[in-house]
Amino acid sequence: MHVFTDWEGPWILTDIAYELSLAAFNNGEFFERLSQYDDYLAYVEKKEGYQAGDTLKLLAPFLVAADLSLEELEVLSEQTARFVPDAEKAMEYLQERVKPVVISTSYDIYLTKTARMIGVRGDLHGTVFDPEKYRIDAEWKRWLLVKVDEIASLEDIEISEGKTASAEYLNSLFWKELPKTPFWQIMEDVKVVGSRRKREIAESYNESKVITIGDSISDIEMFDYARENDGLAMSFNGNEFALRHANLAVIADSAVVEAVIAITFLERGFEGVREIAESGHDLLSGKYEIHFEIDEDTIRKSLKMRRALRGKAGELG
Repeated sequence: MHVFTDWEGPWILTDIAYELSLAAFNNGEFFERLSQYDDYLAYVEKKEGYQAGDTLKLLAPFLVAADLSLEELEVLSEQTARFVPDAEKAMEYLQERVKPVVISTSYDIYLTKTARMIGVRGDLHGTVFDPEKYRIDAEWKRWLLVKVDEIASLEDIEISEGKTASAEYLNSLFWKELPKTPFWQIMEDVKVVGSRRKREIAESYNESKVITIGDSISDIEMFDYARENDGLAMSFNGNEFALRHANLAVIADSAVVEAVIAITFLERGFEGVREIAESGHDLLSGKYEIHFEIDEDTIRKSLKMRRALRGKAGELG
């Protein structure tokens, strides 16, 4: 039996793309704008061929322009790793009964490195990216690196506002200018494990009982797959995108809660999960809430816990 889970959010607090942007460009606003643009393309423009989570594709050319090496990526992955409290204990408990399938938008080197740190023995599916395979002239690299500060200086992109000047700038850069440069090969090569791909991977296992865990926009199609098959779509400290596609909201300061609920659902379905919500469980302590009805108050509480645990990374889509 397999349980399908996202990585960043449910198990590890770090957002490696954000950390790479800080390390390579000392510019968190740059990645925030890319993340907002990802939400815009997925939810507002609904760009053909684009999937939620393709931020990792948008970021890749910039990392190549900054001469990021595989060794630097691996070192940074280890140095910045901060796990959800009790993640190692929770993973061990989960693996006593099921095989986890970690399906993450994050780059595969980071996923492999950090998953080993808490003893994951299941299957790992991440975004394949090798920044060292590309040979691009220094002049082109300088051209793209100038865009970092330009992107960071753009106004925030709020999906409720529709197309804005910021979105128009990024549309022009990524879909008109970049295809005329050597960086376009990187965009074509990077196949992100985004929302659509996550669902496809989960479907390929043909499980009779579908259990999914996630927290963000890239998990919504995996959640839809679980719900369509009377399975579990568990949002763990999720944002509003994930919560609107989930059928269970878990708000907790320990990863043990998600592991206990996954196993309980496997053995006893939603009835067993309701008993935990009402009466607790021997393995659970600390702060946790379980919600079957997801309303605005649930979203508010989930976002509060998300920010408390993940900080800035918790504000990204």
